[in-house]
Amino acid sequence: MASAQQRLDDVRAAISDILRLGQSITKDGRRLDRASLASLRMLEDQYAADAARESRAGQPRQIRLYSRGKGA
Repeated sequence: MASAQQRLDDVRAAISDILRLGQSITKDGRRLDRASLASLRMLEDQYAADAARESRAGQPRQIRLYSRGKGA
């Protein structure tokens, strides 16, 4: 399975293609419609969050201990 970063890169490439080449292609009387731009934008948001979560997974968590409660 591809990593979240790879999936994010693929979705961004698809968005770039739509913006550059258009939503549909017609050749020899046949028409090909690409994925909906709105759907790709939603996937981009989801995969960006997944990629951020994956990159944080290897980092240690910071835990702060307060002797008399927070701010005391």
